[in-house]
Amino acid sequence: MFILEEKHLNEAKKIAEANRKKKSCDNCYDRGYVGYTPENLLVLCHKCVDIDKAVEDWKNYVSQFPELKEHFEDLFKENEEETQSEN
Repeated sequence: MFILEEKHLNEAKKIAEANRKKKSCDNCYDRGYVGYTPENLLVLCHKCVDIDKAVEDWKNYVSQFPELKEHFEDLFKENEEETQSEN
């Protein structure tokens, strides 16, 4: 089972916080995430985080690391399918 390393988790926390839309949130207590999955991934707060921007920032971060890119390949396939359907 894949478990995200702490250094990548810390970067994910920074991305979540950077993409918050509201100054205060009672849902996530101003963190940008509400919890973790068993894989050590963040569950973003749907009330105060711009999910699309956060996912785009995460994809940019993941693309720097081949081992992460392999695990999150579905994020990149989705982008390829959109490009192909536009043509």
